[in-house]
Amino acid sequence: MKKITLALLLAGALMASGFNISEHGTRATAMGSAFTARAADPSAIFYNPAGIAFLGKTWIYLGGTLIAPSGYFEGENPFPGKGVKEDLESQYFPVPNFYLVKPLSEKMVFGLGLYSPFGLGTKWKNPENFTGRYISTDSSTKMITLNPVLAYRLSNKLAVAAGAQISFSKVHVEQYIPLYDPFTFRVEDVGTVSLDSNWKTTLGFNLGLIFRPSSKLSVGLTYRHKQQADYTGKANFSQLPTGNMVFDALVRSYLPFDQDVSVNASLTYPSSAVFAVALYPSERLSLEVDLEYTFWSQYKSMPISFPDHEELNPPEETTKEYYHDNITVRFGLEYLLKEGFYLRAGYVYDQEAADPQSVTPLLPDTSRHLISAGIGKALNENMYLDLSAIYLIGMPRSTEGKCKYGYEGTYHINALLLGVNLGYKF
Repeated sequence: MKKITLALLLAGALMASGFNISEHGTRATAMGSAFTARAADPSAIFYNPAGIAFLGKTWIYLGGTLIAPSGYFEGENPFPGKGVKEDLESQYFPVPNFYLVKPLSEKMVFGLGLYSPFGLGTKWKNPENFTGRYISTDSSTKMITLNPVLAYRLSNKLAVAAGAQISFSKVHVEQYIPLYDPFTFRVEDVGTVSLDSNWKTTLGFNLGLIFRPSSKLSVGLTYRHKQQADYTGKANFSQLPTGNMVFDALVRSYLPFDQDVSVNASLTYPSSAVFAVALYPSERLSLEVDLEYTFWSQYKSMPISFPDHEELNPPEETTKEYYHDNITVRFGLEYLLKEGFYLRAGYVYDQEAADPQSVTPLLPDTSRHLISAGIGKALNENMYLDLSAIYLIGMPRSTEGKCKYGYEGTYHINALLLGVNLGYKF
């Protein structure tokens, strides 16, 4: 029981990190983040760093997106059973961004971005009664990435770029601990455990290319490399009295309560590549389609070890994960309604990455439809404001009776995302 419990806890730390975020600039977000071929403001540092080679001036662009997920779970037999309904706790996740672009010469441009490519989490209501509390009641991931880039314009039609991605991340997970009581012949909640990793620094890189053969067409390519995080952290165990003093004493001899247990774990944030085409049929209208391929199959397992308590190390099979590569399709348009005022809209289909075995309360991964809209307004000759709104519709996702933890049912997840950015050109 001890090994299984800790394996679930640490697998949760990784599952939560599967929530990648694509909303890193409000103009792009309003168009479904279909921005890789256009890449026409400083958020190109994330979407396609080659785009900053065509900006021509010093720019600052800052703001963020507020993400508010909601959802619920409907149980299936055999566990937790038909008729069971569990609700997610309301949470709000601010996702800030900041970009600076500075020309170094006529053809060379420096850019610096700060954004959060992975994050979010899940928290379930009434944790003491939540039927999935032995898997997770609360899990979250935080990542901040610093991204310096250099872009070079080879000609008026072609630019390339490369950058370093320096990321700082941590994870948090909470769950309840079950144990069979031989005196009452029931499974009792004997404690809770909370894991907090230390902040970990990891390195990656991103590459970009933009080719603009004419004023009517732009083609973009970008690649973001995987990052490997080797975490250290502490797991803190707290005992819950059952009312049976003898059983509680046995439990205290079985689990390391009231002490911090050192934990080491390794996880992979996957690579991704995007191919995009933007069309400009008129001076007022532009359209873009992006295809993003994410290498989720790089996430196969998470090795776990307890350097001071080797007897707690989980068996290898409990650390396996079941993910496959996925494709995200993005469509966006922008229309110049009048001088200095833009209308924007977008649509995204984001395919699920988790196989049914890995669909759990930690990360109820599902295919998603996103509908976006927004505006852009020039406030004066140098300053402009972008606003966006997105509604995420998650497709009902069943575990199909295959959840590796035996927690079967269907998840329903939605989210509202609101974004704002302010830009200034020097």
